[in-house]
Amino acid sequence: MDNAFSNTREIKITQLTLATTGLLVLGLYQSLARTGYNAFAAGDTGLLLEVILFAAAMFFVVYGIVLYQVCLIGFYKRRETHVVPPREVLERFFDDANAPKLSVIIPSYKEERNVNWQTMMSAALAEYPSKNVVLLIDDPYHPKALADIIKLDDTRKIPGEMQAMFDVQKTIYTEARSAFEARRATGYMDTAHELATLWEQFEAVADWLAAIEHDYRAGRAHDDLSFADKFFVEQILHAPIARNLAFAESLRAMLEEGTLPNAAFITHHYARLVGVFTVNFSSFERKKYANLSHEANKAMNLNSYMGLVGKTLMEVETPQGLQLIECAEDAADIIIPHADYINTIDSDSLMLGEYSLRLIDIFERPENHRLAVIQSTVSSFQGAPVGLERTAGACIDVQFRTHQGYTNWNATFWVGANAMLRRTALEEIKEIRVENGHPIGIYIQDRTVIEDTESTIDLVHKGWKLFNYPERMTFSANPPDFGSLLIQRRRWSNGGLVILPKLFRYAMNAPKKVILFKELFMRFHYLASTTSTCMAAMIFMFYPFETVISTAWMPLSVVPFLYIFFRDLKNSGYSISDGLRICAMNLMLFPIVAGGVAKSLQQIFTGKKIPFCRTPKITGRTSAPAFYCIVEISLFVMFAAAIVNQAALGNYTKASYAAVNAAFMGYALVYFIGVRALFEDMTSGIRAHLRNRNYSAEIIQLHGAAPQTPAPQLASVKEA
Repeated sequence: MDNAFSNTREIKITQLTLATTGLLVLGLYQSLARTGYNAFAAGDTGLLLEVILFAAAMFFVVYGIVLYQVCLIGFYKRRETHVVPPREVLERFFDDANAPKLSVIIPSYKEERNVNWQTMMSAALAEYPSKNVVLLIDDPYHPKALADIIKLDDTRKIPGEMQAMFDVQKTIYTEARSAFEARRATGYMDTAHELATLWEQFEAVADWLAAIEHDYRAGRAHDDLSFADKFFVEQILHAPIARNLAFAESLRAMLEEGTLPNAAFITHHYARLVGVFTVNFSSFERKKYANLSHEANKAMNLNSYMGLVGKTLMEVETPQGLQLIECAEDAADIIIPHADYINTIDSDSLMLGEYSLRLIDIFERPENHRLAVIQSTVSSFQGAPVGLERTAGACIDVQFRTHQGYTNWNATFWVGANAMLRRTALEEIKEIRVENGHPIGIYIQDRTVIEDTESTIDLVHKGWKLFNYPERMTFSANPPDFGSLLIQRRRWSNGGLVILPKLFRYAMNAPKKVILFKELFMRFHYLASTTSTCMAAMIFMFYPFETVISTAWMPLSVVPFLYIFFRDLKNSGYSISDGLRICAMNLMLFPIVAGGVAKSLQQIFTGKKIPFCRTPKITGRTSAPAFYCIVEISLFVMFAAAIVNQAALGNYTKASYAAVNAAFMGYALVYFIGVRALFEDMTSGIRAHLRNRNYSAEIIQLHGAAPQTPAPQLASVKEA
């Protein structure tokens, strides 16, 4: 969580570092201009081109540095003006029979039971009346492996089990409310007795949650829980226990002081109790039906369900397979409830208790009628052991602040780990695509693997707005090893170039106001930064600058950024050592980012979609491709060789630069990837090849022995 700090002070400090950056960059470019002019006057074309190349590379670096600091100022400004409405304002939805309908949908692909259960429980306990919680199971509908069959069967049971748990509580509090209403109808209501009864009900809710915690722990002490399980227990179970006990205590105090409330007060809190436990759990499997999309990506899993919201459907067997057909309600096999708002949340994420109330409160304000998306960009579970997971989490927590700055400058991007969506906005950007002869509704584009980013441009092009809630309300796990982080970050760095033309078309059609240029300054960098940063890094790594790089202005120009970055980390609950680990991780990720950019270019030139690769969430380590392991080692060798070569030539500035990079890469190889893991992943292909050769040799040997083998046995060997 963010540490306590003064927003006003941090704004002033960041403004000062931004101004200092501007002065130092000005000095750098004056030095470059002078060197370039002298080269031009002397006819030294090589040096002139070197200056131009260096200046272009530094432009993209400076662009990112300036944008980061501008976003940070925006974050502190938003934090300074952010006010949470009083509880009575948020709780008004419990008294409104026509409160907006909410469905929480959770895309899941081969997840562990505990992962799905935690997310569904957090969604169910997020206070809001009468919501639907839907698990979108995207596993193969008829798996072949026994382990997959068992896991899928277990996953399908979760909604029913949770429904039974919540229905018992709903019945208890519905009956308690009915009894209260009956007593009230008589006209002889004992307010003190009713207050005492209500106090007992809220204590009972706390006891129920405590029982769930007890079962979840399964005899484990708190210190024996993983850091992620500790977060779940503390924030998803303990926090509502504390809230309910505190409210029960306030009722007891009112009773003791004789400050008795009116009947409306008691009616409202019975409505809260019933509303919180009125949760409809279900699951949906699109791959069961031939007329829904079977595209292997999260976007189409979400689209398939979104296209059915509010419909009554019957299952019809056809020659092409089972299909869902819209029908009258009395003939329906499946009824997908209507929803005004759809909340998507990944199956490894958790939402806090007031998430739904706070976000829908913002949606329902009259001035926000063109607001399409509200999200609390995901934060990490803090407390991971020092290592790659903690470092990746630190990056995510810093990015939370950057995204707040985007909203300050009207440039919010939809980030798909969680988002509250206005359904009417989704209908406005809906497209129809034909897949296997069936019309498929597309709300979230799947043309790239960063589907939410492209849908952002679709929404703003239609005049809709997006909003980042300025508090940490959702949390998620981070990849714990190099293999899974590689898959995640390669996907994140792929697709921006493909979407850029949409941004340009939006810019051409939008009214030309100052706010548009501020927005484009943010949005262009968001889409192009991975490519530009990758290109700049390649230039600095591989181009042998001789004269230009020796200027002292270059290292000086990044000093203010480093200061504010490390300060930002500290304010986010991290340390300077975490900042150094981030530097090591980012250098390690350079080949992966380059791979993602290459995939974008491949899609641009070939027109073919890049397959969606989900971030693995499995017990154990995800192996990395041998190619990337070799590249990581090669980078370290390159930096180490540069130290020796540059020192021998007397270029101690370059030697020092290489030494820093070598130190970071060495740390990453040993502590982030692991020497043993590197060896295993690099040799896995060779070992698999040898296994295949041995297997082929056995088959050849069996076939060679065929003339001496009875025909029935030979047939069985061939079938095997």
